[in-house]
Amino acid sequence: MDNPRFYIITGASGAGKSTLLRALGDLGYAVVPEVALSIVQEQEKRGGNLFPWTNLQVFMEEVLARNLSAYDAAQTLPSPVFFDRAVPECIGHMRILGLEIEAKHVEACRRRPYAHPVFVAEPWPEIYVTDRWRRASFARAQRSYEPTVAAYVAEGYRTCLLPKASVEERVAFVRQQIKNDEPKQIAEASRAAVKYPDDAGRAPIEGVDHH
Repeated sequence: MDNPRFYIITGASGAGKSTLLRALGDLGYAVVPEVALSIVQEQEKRGGNLFPWTNLQVFMEEVLARNLSAYDAAQTLPSPVFFDRAVPECIGHMRILGLEIEAKHVEACRRRPYAHPVFVAEPWPEIYVTDRWRRASFARAQRSYEPTVAAYVAEGYRTCLLPKASVEERVAFVRQQIKNDEPKQIAEASRAAVKYPDDAGRAPIEGVDHH
């Protein structure tokens, strides 16, 4: 079972994923921002301590909970909807990191299907840069790539590699893959609810490297 309305864009950190998502948003497509980075930014802004380097188990549980909530909230958005990473990836990283996962969360993941294919941005050293939110070296960021893809394959998703090309070419590629679905106008309330955070698009597992 899949959900033909909900598409995932994932892959390596620093490979142009968030740039592509912003470009799709500019065309009027609904975009749901990456949860883990949103939590880190939120905690830094208000002086909180919910970070992967302070309590990884609790942090990832919060990432999972918010990913599930984001899926449910997106039901009201116009089709198609693009997610910056998603629930299966969160479950996969928790397994890799040896964290506890309740059976109800695994079941909740499987009750929230996404569309095929899952779009994947490969590691792209030529455009990789570090910044405030992306502190890992390219080599370290690259190591999280295969586990990220494996998380979706393990849940039965077909993946599709994005071309290493301009953002315009990537947008055209994605639109072709989803049969050129025309973007629908997003209501102002919905647009505000899914506002893309600044400097978004870092892999949840990369949060471990921020310390």
